[in-house]
Amino acid sequence: MDQQREVIKASGAIHIQNTISLLQRRAWTVLLANAYDELPVKERHAITIKELADVLEYHSHDRNHVKSALRSLVTCEVEWNILDKDQSWEWGTTTLLAEAKIKNGICTYAFGPTLRERLHNPRMYARISLSLQNKFDSKHALALWEICLDYLNHEKNYGETPYIGIAVFRNLMGIPNHRYPDFKTFNRRVIKQPIEEINAKTDFHITAEYSRKRRKIEGVKFRFRRILPLAPEQTNQTLLFPLEEDMPSIVKELHQAGFARHTAWEIWQHGFDQVDADKRPRGVDFDEYIREKISLLGQQRKGQVRNPTGFLRDAIQKNYPLSSLPTSKTKRTVPKRQEARPDPADDLHARCVELIKAQPELLATHLETSALRKAEPFLYRQCVDSLHQESLLWNYEHHPALAAYVDRQLVAAYPEHFVGVAVQD
Repeated sequence: MDQQREVIKASGAIHIQNTISLLQRRAWTVLLANAYDELPVKERHAITIKELADVLEYHSHDRNHVKSALRSLVTCEVEWNILDKDQSWEWGTTTLLAEAKIKNGICTYAFGPTLRERLHNPRMYARISLSLQNKFDSKHALALWEICLDYLNHEKNYGETPYIGIAVFRNLMGIPNHRYPDFKTFNRRVIKQPIEEINAKTDFHITAEYSRKRRKIEGVKFRFRRILPLAPEQTNQTLLFPLEEDMPSIVKELHQAGFARHTAWEIWQHGFDQVDADKRPRGVDFDEYIREKISLLGQQRKGQVRNPTGFLRDAIQKNYPLSSLPTSKTKRTVPKRQEARPDPADDLHARCVELIKAQPELLATHLETSALRKAEPFLYRQCVDSLHQESLLWNYEHHPALAAYVDRQLVAAYPEHFVGVAVQD
């Protein structure tokens, strides 16, 4: 068997209860690849233990570990199609192999009839590289990588999973409730560490996004981009994309905004990885994010920006928001009498701070994230990271735009508290 080949793996077989070991999951995928072409016409399939070990890159002379993994696949009962991506499938349980025997160095094995039918020519599937799966040291990383492959849009080299409930994700990763009971440990061991391994060992760059209900993490979704190798610069200035129609649309737009084609391609390939970690938005597609920054450049007055591409690159890296664009460094002189004039908004905000200190629970009521996301989607994207990581009071004190949003809610809800204060529309 060519160990560089890929195998078509049905979505339902990817979304299984991951109670098997890393070696067992890898071995089962190799057995599927070995049997794939024969699935419609044969019930039993054969592979030598040596060939199986070679494809698995298992170099130890002691093959007992491989044999033990094969035996375990027969008794390992798993749930399949947990995420129900292919809605034409029913949920079910099965053993990964119906039978297996080893004699004279040859493993003969069979899949159950229902599973065999599902595995050949599935409607929804991912292509799994047999060599790349050998790079993983964690079964959680391998399982997550397969799930991301299953949701990858190959035309855009981008994808995202739906929000997966934490209980469901535990099932997918094979983590019982008594293991890593606190979310902090679970998040580190089963989400963050696998993501780090995938980002380091594959051409994927993955980020996680969390959903909350009453400040409790309820679900997680994964966004990912495949980072393709960049073509080397040619001394004869050969274009990376010889034909305009071969360029992704966002690369064309970056090029039209002033970037060289190779630079535009590089920006698109690196995705959110080039955005400062504390500035990365959530809940937005990278192409949409780039178009937003190109729009910011277009809004600048003629002559205000001396280096348009430099401004645009900074806007992308630092996530310039619409409400606080960099302005000229020239300091504006303000008349002293104007400086001395009190700002009514300051008095209003002081009243709001006073109200919140007296009733801290008001923040949970008037800074509910789903309402904020619906009412102020751009503001939500700017603050989403800190909303998930810091207290509501911290966010209120450190994000002026967010504080202004809350203040408006308080003024509308408790007008009696603001009697005598000028309220601006």
